[in-house]
Formats: sequence, structure tokens, C-alpha cells
Amino acid sequence: MWDEAIEAIKDNNTVWIKENRIDFQHYFQRENCHPQGKLSALALEKHYKAKLFKMFLGKNYNGLALSLDEGTKWIENASFLDGNWGWLLGIGVGGAYFADYCNEKVAKENFSPKNALVAGSGKPSSKLISLPNGYALSGSWKYCSGSEQASLFTAVTIKEKKPIAIIIPSKSVIIKKDWNAIGLPLTCSHSIETQEAFIPKDHLFDLSTNPRYNEYPISTYPFINFAIACFTPVIIGITKNLFEDISEFVSSKEEIWKNHQPERYEVISVRILEIKTHLENTSSQFYHTLKKSWQNHLEEQPNLESDLSSIAKELAAYCYEESFQIIPLLGMVAIENDTSIQRQFKNLQTAYQHMIFRNFS
Repeated sequence: MWDEAIEAIKDNNTVWIKENRIDFQHYFQRENCHPQGKLSALALEKHYKAKLFKMFLGKNYNGLALSLDEGTKWIENASFLDGNWGWLLGIGVGGAYFADYCNEKVAKENFSPKNALVAGSGKPSSKLISLPNGYALSGSWKYCSGSEQASLFTAVTIKEKKPIAIIIPSKSVIIKKDWNAIGLPLTCSHSIETQEAFIPKDHLFDLSTNPRYNEYPISTYPFINFAIACFTPVIIGITKNLFEDISEFVSSKEEIWKNHQPERYEVISVRILEIKTHLENTSSQFYHTLKKSWQNHLEEQPNLESDLSSIAKELAAYCYEESFQIIPLLGMVAIENDTSIQRQFKNLQTAYQHMIFRNFS
């Protein structure tokens, strides 16, 4: 089923996605080797062949070098099929941002192989000890999505009282297998740990410096907006999946509700239509702004940083809040743990918990 699913997300084949999303979710679960997620060898080979983890890597790293609006639509479509898949893609493509900040030789060695896949964390929580030809790194980092299939890890540590980013070879990492959130269970978002792991000096890189020039300038695009571009489509896709489930549930209740609770059927049906329409319109606005932002970036024009952030946060909040508003109207069946509605709802809550969607100002 991988070939059909990958073709569908690339071609924006929403008809296939809607018709096959339930079957794909069962298939995706079978294609994971661990209860908390680890893609099978077949699944990974299909991803490598399609370069799904290399959407936003330059051609010099054997990447696809997609425009942001094209690649993020793939992520949305994958999330529409299964939120776990969309999240893994959104996380997996994010490491591309760091390639041109790294030592050039190290970047080639780590980002060019067909199986290149980055997992990691941005929170400094480790100890770095200088050695004659490198460093000894000891520490732990939480929520490293995709950890079970990562070929390398990036993390942040402290060097001379300043945060510094670091590449950690996967062989030096202990995966703690502690992912236990309410949703996105198959994303292997575990903590990782190192115990005096040897890190060569050229595996450190500084995100406060200017990256190397690349014809595909992903590393000079604002990092926060790149993260927003990767994660907002996950929210959109999961929400579409959820409301397909809700629509099917309401359809199954049509006869009994029309006979005994006509007002209930009318209110919920109208609300679903309103939400779906608003979601399509706002999503289109998000992608239009993202496309313009990326094009401006290529032309060295203002990249609409504030506009994109505002639209994305408002859109994500709308998805979250409307889901919370409508589910109580559906009755007790909709809150049973084994329903698809609850699985999608929990996936949405987990994805929306990402701090990129918070606004404390």
C-alpha cells in the first residue's frame, strides 16, 4: 500500500486519501515493529526511494529541494491519512535546515546518504568535556520523534556558557523508549541519552553564524517559520481526518436523529459544513502566504515572517478549539477509546501541544 499512498500524497489525490484513510491507518500500524513506533524495513525503503525525508534538502545532498508550499502539502496529505505518518514526515524533514551550518565534509557524510534521517531536540541538557581531539558528551534529551529510525541526531549542549548545536552519531545514542503521550503513539518520540560519547570537534555547529551558500537556501529561511511550515500541515491533516470520521458518524445516526432529535442532527450537520469550509479557506490562505513567503525569500525580499506565523497559529487554534466544541455534541460513543474519532482527537491534542503554536505575548 506504500506505493499508492506515496503517490496520493504527492499528487494531492484527496479522493484516494478519503476512501483509503481507515485501511491505511491499520496498514501503518502493521508496518511498525514496535508499539511506540519503528517503521519496518520495507516502509523505510519506500521512504528512501521517494526521498520523503529529503523534501527540503538541496540537490547537493541528493535531496528533492521542493518549494515549501509543495512539500508541506505532502505532509498535510500524509497527516490526513494518518497523523503518525504526517508527524514523522514533519519531524524528519526538519533536520535539513542544519545541513549548511555544519562542517561541509560532515554535512556531506551525514545528509547525502539515501537513508539520511535526523531526529533530535533543541533543549540543552547535557555536559560537554573537552578532549585532545574532540569532546565527551553526556546527557539526555526528550521527545526525539523518529528516534528508532534516525541515522543521526542533532541536539543542543552548552559550550563556554553558550548553547551550541551538535551532531551525534546514532551508534552513540541510547534510546530510552519512554514515549507515552495520549496521541501520535507510533512516532517513537522517545528520550535519548549519551554517556561520555566521543564527539569529534567538527561535529559542533553554531546556528548564530551564517550558513554556507546553497542554491537551495533553506538554511537562511527563518527557522521559526520553517518549523511552522512543517508542523501546521500536520494539524490541518489530522483535523480533516477527524472531521471525516465525525461526518461518517453523523451519517450513521441520520435516521434515528431525524426521527427523534431533528434539531440535534441539523445543528451538528450545519456546524460540520461550516468548519470544513472555514478550514479549507484558511488552509488555502496559509499555503498562499507560505508560497509567497518562500518566493520572496528566493528573491531576497521580505519573507512575510509575521503574517505566516499569525495565520498558522490562528489556524491551528481554530482546529483545536472547534474539535473540542463539537465532540460533546456527539454523545458517549464518540469518547470511547477504541473509536477512530478518539484516536484522531488525541493525535490532534498531541500535535497541538508543540510550543511552536503558543503565543505568550
